[in-house]
Amino acid sequence: MKTLTNNRFPRVAALQINQITFTRFIAALTVVFFHYGTHAFPATFSWLSESVTAGPIAVNYFYVLSGFIMAIAYYQPHNPAPLSKRKYWIARFARIYPVYLVALLLMAVASSSEVVNNPLALPLHVTMLQAWVPGYPMTLNNPGWSLSVEAFFYLCFPFLLALIYRTGLKYLTIVCFVLWLITQFILLTGINSPEYTGKSLLHDFVYYHPLMHINAFIAGLLCGVLYKSKADSLKSPNPVLLLGSLLLIVMLLEFRPFFENIVGYKLAYTNGLIAPVFLLFIWLLASTKGRIQTLLSHPTLILLGEASFSLYILQKPVYGLYNRILEPRLGLGEVADFYVALILLIILSIASYKLFETPARTYINKALAAKPT
Repeated sequence: MKTLTNNRFPRVAALQINQITFTRFIAALTVVFFHYGTHAFPATFSWLSESVTAGPIAVNYFYVLSGFIMAIAYYQPHNPAPLSKRKYWIARFARIYPVYLVALLLMAVASSSEVVNNPLALPLHVTMLQAWVPGYPMTLNNPGWSLSVEAFFYLCFPFLLALIYRTGLKYLTIVCFVLWLITQFILLTGINSPEYTGKSLLHDFVYYHPLMHINAFIAGLLCGVLYKSKADSLKSPNPVLLLGSLLLIVMLLEFRPFFENIVGYKLAYTNGLIAPVFLLFIWLLASTKGRIQTLLSHPTLILLGEASFSLYILQKPVYGLYNRILEPRLGLGEVADFYVALILLIILSIASYKLFETPARTYINKALAAKPT
C-alpha cells in the first residue's frame, strides 16, 4: 500500500485516499453556488439545481468526511498508542485558524458597523464560539460557523479515539445512533413547528449548534476506524456501485420536495439525515483503485481539493470585494460577474493554500509543538 501523501496530518497512515480530496472542492463549490450562483449554469437546470446549490448539505458531508479522515490519519489498529492531545490540537489549530482569522478580519473591517453595534460578535468569532450562541452564527463571516462546529469536533476527537481503543466500536456506535435519532427528532420537530421562522433563535440552534452536528462526525470516525481495520483485505468495488452511490445522493437531493409532499413534513439533510449515504460513497471511493483513483489523484485535482478550505472561508470577503470594486467597473452582467468572481476566488484560494496556509501551518507546528509542556 502507498502512504498517505496529504500533508495535513502529522502521522503517516498506510492508506492511499487522495482520490477523496477532490470531492472537498466539489462540495465547497456547491456552497459558493448556494450563496452566489443560484442564477448561473448549471444551477439553472431544474433537474440539477438542488445538487448544484446543496451548500448547507455539503457542509454535513465535510463533517462526515472529517471524522473519516481523522480515523485514517490517527487510528492505529495494530499498535494502539495514546494520542498527544497537545500536538493534535496544535496541528488542527495550525490547519484552520490562520486563514480563518484573515477572512474574519477582512469581514470585520468591511462590516465595521456590525462590529460596533454588536460588540459580542467579534469576540465570539475570534474564539470560534459563535455557533454555540443562537443569534451569532451568521454574523460577520458567516461561513465561519461551520469552523466553530469543527473546532468542537477537534476538541472531542482525542477522547473519542481513546474510548474506541478502550471499548471498541460497540458503545460509541450506540451513542452515535442515539445522537442521530435525537438530532433528527429535534431538527424535524423544530423546523415543522408553528414557532419556527428563518433567522430565528430556534433556526440558529437546530441548524448551527455544534451538538446538532456531532453525530455526523462520530459516524465518519466510526466508519473510518472500520475501514482502516479492514483496508488490507478490501477489494476495489465495481465502478457501477460507486456511480450508484453518487446517483443516490443526487436523487435524494433532487427529490427532497417530492419526499416532503409524501410525508407531509419539511425535511432537512443538513444535520446527518443522509450521512449513511455519504458514508457509503466515501467508503466506495476510498476503496476504489485503477483508473478512477489515478484520475482523481491527479496533482491538479488534489491541489484544488487542498485549496477548498480557503475557497470556502474566503468566499464572502472575495465576493464582497468583487461586488464593491470590480463589478461596477466591468459591467459584465450578473452571471458573468459570478463566474469571474469564482475564477478569482479559486486563484486566490490556491495562492492562499500555497503561500499562506502551508507556511503558517508549518511555522505554528514548529513554534508551538516544540515547546515543552
